[in-house]
This record gives sequence, structure tokens and C-alpha cells, in this order.
Amino acid sequence: MSLSPSPQPPSSKDIDRQKTTPFLLNFCYRSNAFHNLVDFPLPTPSNPRPPLPQHLQIYTWYSCTLKELAHLLTTALPSIVPDPAIGTRLSFRLIYPDTSPATRGGRLGGEEGRGRYTSKEMGSVIISAPDVANGNGDSYGKDYELGGEDSEKTLADSKFVIGDYIDCAVFPPLSDGSVVPRSNALGRGGYANGRGRGAGGFGVGRGPSIPTGEWRRGERIPESSGGHRGGGYGRGGRRMPY
Repeated sequence: MSLSPSPQPPSSKDIDRQKTTPFLLNFCYRSNAFHNLVDFPLPTPSNPRPPLPQHLQIYTWYSCTLKELAHLLTTALPSIVPDPAIGTRLSFRLIYPDTSPATRGGRLGGEEGRGRYTSKEMGSVIISAPDVANGNGDSYGKDYELGGEDSEKTLADSKFVIGDYIDCAVFPPLSDGSVVPRSNALGRGGYANGRGRGAGGFGVGRGPSIPTGEWRRGERIPESSGGHRGGGYGRGGRRMPY
């Protein structure tokens, strides 16, 4: 039996922010590591609005970029980045319901038919010194710029669906001032690799590994060999448009 396809986000090129109503996004953040997936409980009949990790509540569009999210976070919570901030990496993950066969019906999700979440990497934004000569990057009036090869990726590019969460891990520069390597950032905190290869991706108990290959929500996931709404405010949880 196949799964019903998940709603597909519109192309970010088709979005007119002046005419399109924004949606609510729960934007979680943490210093030096991602949150663990067990920090994202699914609603249950007895707890329909479970608390989330520290987060901001914002209104945004599918065309929102990682650079815009980084700007929002560093503006709303300037203390989240070190001083000086140059060399900081802000890494982003998409947190969304796991639709693999092993979790449907709550078989491995515990009581009350609870499911669980999985994740996939979205990309990173790097804080760098302003390029005054060339005017590259975007300083937003600050003494540093937000950039990097992933900075223009949008929520739509990551197949974000309304109700998903975004988790941002803020990694200060290394002792020599260099940027934390991407490979190091991906392995810090939570269970990564919700798409493609990985042994994690599950937030509750021991589940089978995520199968290798490319797949999206709504598609049947090959059997492996191993056999909503966000509620409340977190610390710093506040509503703001973006």
C-alpha cells in the first residue's frame, strides 16, 4: 500500500510576497550542536501541544532563504553569535515527520500511536568580514556579511512543508579563527542523514537505518536490512514576520 503524496511546496520563483499570505514557522536554534530528534515530540491526545526546544516563531514564505533566516536569528538574538562573529557557521536542518513503513501506525512510536521525526541537511551560512572592495555578500548594516554557497537556498528547495521545523546550529570559529568544517558541523547533535545514507534519522528508540538513495516524503521507502503544529514559545520564543 503506497503512501499518499505529501503537499508539494510551490516554486519559490512563483511566490509574490506582497500577495501571498505568510505561514507560521517554528525556527529552533542551539549553540555548538543541533537538537536531538527526541526534543521534537509529536502531539498526542493527552498532550496536543508539546513544548519545543528554544525557538522563534516567525511568519515567512517558501521563498525564504537560509541567509534571511540567519539574518533574522542574529538580529533577534545577537548574543547567539560570538564577538567577533567572523568565522561562525550557521548550519540548518529540516525536521519533519518520519513516514517510513516501520513508524506508521505507531508500531515503534510508543504509546498513543506516537510517531517520530527525522531530519535532513539544508545547508550553511558563513559569517565573514565585509568585502568592501567588491560589495559581495550581504552585511545588512552589520560589521560582517552573511554568505556561502548555500545562503540563497530556499525553504522550497529543501521540500519544506508547512508544519515542519527548522533547526539551526551555531558553530563559533575554531581557535585559529577558521570556520568549522562542514563535515564536523553535520555530525554534532541529533541524528542526521534523514535523506540518503545514514544510520540515524530516528528520534525514539532503535529503528532500522534509513535506506540509501534519494527519496522524498510521500514516496514508499525501500525496506532496510534492519528490519502538526508546533505549540508554545521556547526561550526567546517570539512571533515576528520575515
